[in-house]
Amino acid sequence: MKSTKILVAVLAGLLGVAAVSSYADHPQVTISLTPASEDECAATSLCVSLSEVTIDTGGEIIWSNDGTTPVSITDGKSPQDSAINSGTLNPGQTYALKFEESGEYHFSLVSHPWMTGTITVVGDDTHDDQAEHGETTHDESGDHKHSLAEAETPLGIDVDVAIADGGGLNVHVTTDGWRWAPENVNGEPIPGEGHAHIYVDGVKISRIYGPYHHVGALEPGSHHIRVTLNANNHDDLTIGGLPVEASAVVVVPEHDHGAHDHDPDPVTGTASMSVDVVANKDPLGGFNLQVIPTDFVLSGQNVDRDHTQGEGYAIVTIDGEHHARLYEQWLKIPALEPGTHTITVSLYANNHAPYHWDGEPIEASIMVHVPEEDGHMDGGDGHTSHDDDHMTGDGETHGSSG
Repeated sequence: MKSTKILVAVLAGLLGVAAVSSYADHPQVTISLTPASEDECAATSLCVSLSEVTIDTGGEIIWSNDGTTPVSITDGKSPQDSAINSGTLNPGQTYALKFEESGEYHFSLVSHPWMTGTITVVGDDTHDDQAEHGETTHDESGDHKHSLAEAETPLGIDVDVAIADGGGLNVHVTTDGWRWAPENVNGEPIPGEGHAHIYVDGVKISRIYGPYHHVGALEPGSHHIRVTLNANNHDDLTIGGLPVEASAVVVVPEHDHGAHDHDPDPVTGTASMSVDVVANKDPLGGFNLQVIPTDFVLSGQNVDRDHTQGEGYAIVTIDGEHHARLYEQWLKIPALEPGTHTITVSLYANNHAPYHWDGEPIEASIMVHVPEEDGHMDGGDGHTSHDDDHMTGDGETHGSSG
């Protein structure tokens, strides 16, 4: 097994985390640790974010010290026989360990032995048994392996995470020496430009094509958010061998179901306010959606504030179902089932009221078609797009509103 200890910035306060069982078949999982007394841990179960984790062989566990005191992680064995031995982790540091052999591994904190957990590593033989019984697992993120690439120019990254009105998270990524280049995704690497990948509790959930991103509703409790800078070809960028990334820990409260029972009344736009939508097929699967507004500004920095005419965000639905809240002009659309799908982009004000004009929502819809042979290829991403309006260029589908 290979282990590394890296220092990351923890930018949000940690109140505690619930011990819950984890998920199988993820290449990387983060376990957040918040040291507390034995009584406090027993009373609240808020000391180890994931006390039971299942990963594949070759998967990686990252322990993050999100408390205020140093910790040391061990499996209780002698140093020469120990598979898990972090040494001293100061607050904000992480310890990463890859598990190459199947089996069950136990860990605990030296100074807090009541803080424990179990890691089950699943080998190929287990997958064979699952296949015989009709059981399958997959990575819902459609993730693929990334190579490491040393950055050729100085880079900096920071991340701030806030609870969003109505649930979910608002993520703000600030960078130095960096240009967001969604138009060049999947192209040749160019120093100082690219996109980002966002991970929640160690699982990649999306690409990010700009500084503002919305994460959908998460379960109540503590969650570890990590954002990496990636080259156009998806390489994970490093400086001095360390990843160019930032992390934060956020505590999601219990949702108040009565707080948002009524949607705000529509606000009036202008006759010239409209949106155009382009769906570009992604060679790695799915689509890269480009949203082009007119007389409207996407303002991720002002979401959840009072209404300001002509600015806000967009809601993306697929076949009438909510898919994402969009703060930037580009969005990665993941796997779609084979068949024809309708993607709709609607404009919303900062206070979550839909924009209307002449009694109708200001929005645009397009139709994309995923052939049977292209559905769920490459980790679940569809590949090809067509439309019933018109096709321009290589696989671009357009829709617009007026």
